[in-house]
Amino acid sequence: MANLLQRLELAKDFAQTAIDTTVTSVESVHSLIADTSYKLLSQGAVDEQRLSSLKEKHDLSAGAVYDAIRGVNQSLGQLASDYFGTLEDSAHASEVMTQNNQKDHKQTDNKTP
Repeated sequence: MANLLQRLELAKDFAQTAIDTTVTSVESVHSLIADTSYKLLSQGAVDEQRLSSLKEKHDLSAGAVYDAIRGVNQSLGQLASDYFGTLEDSAHASEVMTQNNQKDHKQTDNKTP
């Protein structure tokens, strides 16, 4: 059971890292596209101050979304780790109870005349 849980924990860590890396990559591409778009718009007859304000709002909103995704990824990873820990604790408790039960039976059998 412990070996399976270790493998699951490793797979969870791998998935979390892959998700975080993907989110970072998507965020970078998104930022690059947005920056290019705002640069193109700034070359036209657009109010620079308004455009700057829109870009700032966009960047804050996009950053919040990507941070939220990372937060969910972290929370789900922690939840999975906690669950795996609970399963390990339950398996250990079950082993100890089985061993104690076997000892009790041996002691009872030895006392029987």
